[in-house]
Amino acid sequence: MRSQIDNRKSQIAIVGGGPAGSSAAIRLADRGFEVTLIEREKFPRHKLCGEFISPECLTHFAELGVLDEMLAAGGERIHETRFFDRKGRSFAIPSGLLDHKRAALGLSRSAMDAILLDHARRSGVKVFDGTRLSEAFIEDEVLKAISVVDENACTEIVSANLFIDASGRNNALCRLVQRSQDDSSKPAAKASVAVGFKNHFRDVKIEPGVCEIFSFPRGYGGLSSVENGAANLCFLMDPKIVRKIGSDPAKLVERAVCSNVRAAKALENASAAADWLAVSISSFGRTPASPIKNLFAVGDSAAFIDPFTGSGMLMAFESSALLSMAIAEHAPITERIVAEYSLLREQAFSRRLRVCSLLRKAAFAPFIPTATIRFLAFSKRSRNYIASMTRSYEKHSLNTRNAPS
Repeated sequence: MRSQIDNRKSQIAIVGGGPAGSSAAIRLADRGFEVTLIEREKFPRHKLCGEFISPECLTHFAELGVLDEMLAAGGERIHETRFFDRKGRSFAIPSGLLDHKRAALGLSRSAMDAILLDHARRSGVKVFDGTRLSEAFIEDEVLKAISVVDENACTEIVSANLFIDASGRNNALCRLVQRSQDDSSKPAAKASVAVGFKNHFRDVKIEPGVCEIFSFPRGYGGLSSVENGAANLCFLMDPKIVRKIGSDPAKLVERAVCSNVRAAKALENASAAADWLAVSISSFGRTPASPIKNLFAVGDSAAFIDPFTGSGMLMAFESSALLSMAIAEHAPITERIVAEYSLLREQAFSRRLRVCSLLRKAAFAPFIPTATIRFLAFSKRSRNYIASMTRSYEKHSLNTRNAPS
């Protein structure tokens, strides 16, 4: 049964309650904007992710006011990431190499996302969770409002001056707008370029404070400890391998991931602690800009970076901070927000995405991962240089909390 709730007027509406959406909501609410956030799921919930929180993210946690909660959530402090070729040869990159010798954090998305969303509520953000998008209302290439439907089949119209798609790789709001403009039921399906799997495991053999990355034919995986004595295994592979072996994640671990001798040792007595999550990935890198001038994208909705870089969540926090800064500086003049955000994104992410595109091709190519790991094991300068290229070259002032309006 559908019912109509009183319409609400909000200056900014955000779709997606993950790291990018919740952090943008907190920053903008702190600047005095009226913010509505729409999230499809009920938190806490598990999410397919490497669950590696790089040291730079801790600065964002501090700015957002959640650092103490994150550190108290029981996660593992990660001091280095070690990369293993198929025969077990390896090299390590310290977590603090690029950020003042600080440790990274292994914490589940279930815990992290819930902390952020709860803090958004406390910051004055109006949150609709368990709520899906239904319709977009567009006039003269301006998005005026969206309708959303909650778990009780009640519909609400959310109007706003600015809209932010933080829904992740699905680009839920941008796709809804595209369908509204194209008068088509669904966009054309894209071929999968990779398939990802994730689960938590018990009784893994992994050194405390270490994230391990395993290469295997046409794929790679990562294993690191999170809270409650569990370890997160997340791996990515060519769809051809999935079709060859089958879609059973346990068989993929046994026959593909554990073809890496270090992975086989780490997982020999391990048992899955939850249900498997899987996702088909259709593209990496930037997504096309929206033709709607008051619709912006942050996080994976704006650009999806390769998981092995360990900078996916960092880009989520950075992009939302950059957009929040542009909005705070230039609202309500949309054209200026667009120009400022585009410039900041280009400076912060363009080189990173280009480098990661090359590294991805190498990771999925035969023999190259083994040769690369062997070379980097003997060249500290080279591995430090490559690590630095997966982070931002420009240093931006991203802090929008409590800054003068």
